[in-house]
Amino acid sequence: MYRIKFRKRIITSILLSVVCSCCFAQPGNKIGLKQAIDSAIKNYPALNAKQLELQSANAAVRDAKDQRLPSLNVSDQVDLGTANSLSGSYFPMGIVPSTSGGISPGNNSNAFSGNIGVAYMEDELYNFGLNKARITTAQSFANTSKADYDATSYTVQYQIAQLFFDILKYRLLTNIQQKNIERYSVLFNYIKAYTGSGIKAGVDSSVANAEVSKAKIDYIQTQEVYNKLKAEFAYYTGIKNKNFEIDTAAYHLPNALLNQLQSNVSADSVSSGNPILLFYNSQWNYALAQEKLTRKSYLPKLYLVGSAWMRGSSISPTDGYQDLSTGLNYSRYNYMGGLALTYNIADLVHRKDKVATQDFHAEAVHEEMNQQKLVLENQLQQADISIQSVLDREKEIPIQLQAAQNAFSQKSAQYNAGIANIAELTDASYLLYRAETDAVEIQSDLLNTLLQKAAANNTLNTFLSNF
Repeated sequence: MYRIKFRKRIITSILLSVVCSCCFAQPGNKIGLKQAIDSAIKNYPALNAKQLELQSANAAVRDAKDQRLPSLNVSDQVDLGTANSLSGSYFPMGIVPSTSGGISPGNNSNAFSGNIGVAYMEDELYNFGLNKARITTAQSFANTSKADYDATSYTVQYQIAQLFFDILKYRLLTNIQQKNIERYSVLFNYIKAYTGSGIKAGVDSSVANAEVSKAKIDYIQTQEVYNKLKAEFAYYTGIKNKNFEIDTAAYHLPNALLNQLQSNVSADSVSSGNPILLFYNSQWNYALAQEKLTRKSYLPKLYLVGSAWMRGSSISPTDGYQDLSTGLNYSRYNYMGGLALTYNIADLVHRKDKVATQDFHAEAVHEEMNQQKLVLENQLQQADISIQSVLDREKEIPIQLQAAQNAFSQKSAQYNAGIANIAELTDASYLLYRAETDAVEIQSDLLNTLLQKAAANNTLNTFLSNF
């Protein structure tokens, strides 16, 4: 396990002085990381869409279960037409009306009236596991929708935390640059007084003035990045108040908590429970379920069928055409029930093609899952390398800062004594600015690398719970 041993006395003094110098936000406008994540989960449209898709998938499971119910159709119709028939058979083709009655020597143009009411029930009594395959596939799709929501939520939490730490960094960097502007402005006023009295060359004043302008440009550019990060943060979280400020407490974590954070994310392997991997695994299971459903859909089906119907006709049993009103009453009643087995033998070829299509798709999804696992393993290795680099750099921060402060003090005294020139003084001032900037960035880099590792080894929730 990496050991985090920050020399807090120097670094914290810089951070505290920076924050205190420009901490203008009201307490009510400060937003913590947990509050930001809760707001994003509640307001981010992509997550809301995933939640609705999950509800739709759950409804599809209920629909799959309801497909086991038998069908029952009822119909009643009143007809007016002719009744001419011939001997012989034909295929109805679904559009040829049926005609019943005796066969006459010629066509009869007289009209008759008729009435028929029918009830028809059909139940898939046995379909060799097709119902179960339908339900399993629908449930598998619901699981995929749930995993998709969880993976999106996991990614959003990671992005929010990353944005949060970046905003913190640029917030403190703007404060450091504001201090840098003030430092150069003080130097410029001193040097301007020197050059005005003829003690120093006039070019020194111009150089100092240029450094002030350069410091202001750096501040403006950093402020631009800071505002863009805040806008992106508001996009994810749905925060309406444009004047919000980030709670800077995350930059003043005690050594014990930093060690705890590092310990929490110390796992060096990719967890199979990572929501990203679970999403790809659910897609694979769904593809396998679809393949099984395809196989089952081409198997025979055994139906229980039953029907009852009533008819009325204005044609008498002796083929006499009576008053049309007599055809509106039911005069004959029938019922029928039976078993029907259907099996399309030619579909065996289609089944082979369809199953092959689904099988290749399932294998493709499985390879995507393997690829994502490799991505997470690489992310984990990269995070380990970055963490070690941050810890090594951290050891140099106090040395760099102390040396830069000493150099600036010495060069300031030497310049006032006429020993050092303006170039040496501005170089020393830049070294101090760079040391102060590095002290801020080292904390941000540490939090971001720990965050990256937590996202890879599925300890993200544990990591975020500390903020």
